[in-house]
Amino acid sequence: MLSLFRQTLLCLLLLWHPFSWAAQAGWLQSAENDHASVRLRADTTGAGKTQFLLDVKLEEGWKTYWRSPGDGGVAPTISWHEPVKSAKWFWPVPQRFDVGGITTQGYHNEVSIPMQLDGEIPAKIAGVLTLSTCKDVCLLTDYPFEITPTQDDATFTHDYAQAMGKVPLADGLTDNLIAGYHNAELVVQATRAAGWQKPELFLDMPEDASFGKPKYRVDGEKLWATIPVSDGWDGAGPDLRGRHLSLVIADNGVAQQSQITITDAPVMPPASGDFVLWQVLLLALLGGFILNLMPCVLPVLGMKLGSVLLADKQDQRVIRKQFLASFAGIMVSFMALALLMTVLRLTNQAVGWGIQFQNVWFIGFMAAVMLIFSANLFGLFEIRLSSNVTTKLATHGGKGISGHFWQGALATLLATPCSAPFLGTAVAVALGASLPTLWGIFLALGVGMSLPWLFIAARPSLALRLPKPGRWMNWLRRILAVMMLGSALWLVSLLSVHFGSSSKPSAQENIPWQPLTEQAITDALAQNKRVFIDVTADWCITCKINKLNVLSRGDVQAALQQPDVVALRGDWTLPSKDITAFLKQRGQAGVPYNQIYGPAFPEGKPLPTLLTRDAVLNTLNDAKGMK
Repeated sequence: MLSLFRQTLLCLLLLWHPFSWAAQAGWLQSAENDHASVRLRADTTGAGKTQFLLDVKLEEGWKTYWRSPGDGGVAPTISWHEPVKSAKWFWPVPQRFDVGGITTQGYHNEVSIPMQLDGEIPAKIAGVLTLSTCKDVCLLTDYPFEITPTQDDATFTHDYAQAMGKVPLADGLTDNLIAGYHNAELVVQATRAAGWQKPELFLDMPEDASFGKPKYRVDGEKLWATIPVSDGWDGAGPDLRGRHLSLVIADNGVAQQSQITITDAPVMPPASGDFVLWQVLLLALLGGFILNLMPCVLPVLGMKLGSVLLADKQDQRVIRKQFLASFAGIMVSFMALALLMTVLRLTNQAVGWGIQFQNVWFIGFMAAVMLIFSANLFGLFEIRLSSNVTTKLATHGGKGISGHFWQGALATLLATPCSAPFLGTAVAVALGASLPTLWGIFLALGVGMSLPWLFIAARPSLALRLPKPGRWMNWLRRILAVMMLGSALWLVSLLSVHFGSSSKPSAQENIPWQPLTEQAITDALAQNKRVFIDVTADWCITCKINKLNVLSRGDVQAALQQPDVVALRGDWTLPSKDITAFLKQRGQAGVPYNQIYGPAFPEGKPLPTLLTRDAVLNTLNDAKGMK
C-alpha cells in the first residue's frame, strides 16, 4: 500500500515538474493555443533605461509575423498598462512565406524581439500581448502578463544583445539605394561593391497598396528587385511616386534598414546585361537597320522603288529630295512613337513595341490607308474620280515630296508589328531609362531604319541604273498593288479579334499549349519538368515567321510533346496586364518572346528573336541538366 502511494506521488511530481519549470522560467501558454509559448522579460540598466524582451517559441510549421505582415496575418502588439505608455520595437530580419499565391513576412520556430520602454522605470510592468500564429489556420491569442524587471541581469543582457544582433543596421550593406515606380511595379536598385550572394528584400506596406513577391536580378555589384503593386483586390495600385518607402535589404546574414523616396523616373533592370549608353545606341542603330529586311516594310519599300521606276524620267536632284523626304517621314514617325511612349509612361500606362496594334481604331485606320494605296496602284482612282482629284492623289501618293514623306511614315508604322534582332533589347532599355535616354534611343532607331534611304539619297545614281521604262512596268505596278492589298487584308483580319472572333491554332501545330502563368512555371519546375514559353500576338509578323519556319516543324513539335515538357503560350494580341507584367519582369518590351526553363535553367534562358530549329532543340536538350 505504501509502495503504491509512493509510486503515485512520484508520477504526480514528474507531471508537475515541467509546469513548475515553465512557470519559473516565465513561459506562458494559452488554453486556446497550445502551438505557441511566449516569455516576456525586462531589465533596468545603469543608464536609466528599461529594456524589454519578447521571446516566442512555435511548434513545427507554425509562424508569426513581422511588423508588416504582408497580404495576411497580424503583427504582434502589446497593450501596455500604466505607467508604461509605449515601447520602441526593434524587429529582427524576417523571412518570407508564400502560400497559395499569398506573400507574408514573419518568423517560424522561435524569435526574440527586443524593445526599449519609454518613460519612468516602473516597479511592475503589465499589459496584454496579442499574437497571431498561423499554419493551416490562424489563431489570434491574448497573453495577459505582469513581470518585475531585473537589474543588470547577466543572462538577460546576453539574450538582449543576441536579439539586437539580428536587428538590421542603419547602414553598411549598400553603397547606393534607389527606387522607382512605373506601370504598377516598384523597382528597387541597390549597389554593393562586394556583390550579392543571396539577396532578400522586405517592405513595409502602405495602407492603400499591397506588394507582391519580389523578383531579383543580379549583375555584378548591382541588384534589381521588381515588386508588383496592387490595391489588394486584383486592381491597379496607387501611384507611389514621391512617397517614402521603408524597407529591409539583407544578404548573407547582413541586413540594413533604409528609408528612401520613390523617384518619378522608373528604375528598371536592363534587358540583357548592364549596357552603357553607347552600346544601347549601337543596338538601336542595328535593330532599326534590320527592320528594313523584315516583311513588314517590304510593301512600302516596293512602293518606294515603284515611285522611281514608274516615273517617265528622273534626275539625281529629284531622287535625292524624294528619299530625304522619306527619311524625314521615318524620323518624324519615330519621334511621334517616342512622344507616345513618354505620355504612356507619365500616365502610368502599359508601354511596349507594337502595342498600338492592340487598338481597334489604329488597325482600322491602317487598313483603310493600305486599301487606298492599293486602289491607287490598281488604277481605280483614275476610273472613279475626276481628273483633278486623280492628279492630286497621284501627286501626293507617289510624285510629290509630301507623298514621299508619308511613305516613310507609313514604313515606320508598318515596321512596329515586326521585331528584329537587337531591337527588343534597345526598346526595353529605352522604356525603363530616363526620358532623355528614351528619346535618344528612339532617335537612333529612326536613323538605323533610315540608313538604306539615306544611302540612296547620298548616291542617287544607283536609282538611275534601273532598267529603262517599258511594258514590264505595268506588271510591276500590279505586283505592288497585290502586295498592298495583301497587307490591307491582313490588317482587316486582325479586326476579328476585337469583335469576338479569335484566331484558331493552325492544324499543322500539334503542340499542347497551356495558358502562360508564373504559377504554371513554378509547378512545372517543382515536378522537374522543362518549360517552353511562347509569347505571341496575331499582329506580330515575326511571330508568324517563327511559327512557320520553326514551331511548325515536325521535329520541334515532337520535342515539345515530350512528357517532361510543358508548353506555355501567352497571347498579347489584346491588352493583357498579366502578359505585360510577365514581359516587364524579364526586361522585354515586345513580342515575340521565347524562353526555356528546366532543371539546368531554373531562372530561364531566353531564345533569339528570330527562332531557329537548332536554337530551340539544343536549348531544350540542355535544359534537362544532369540526371
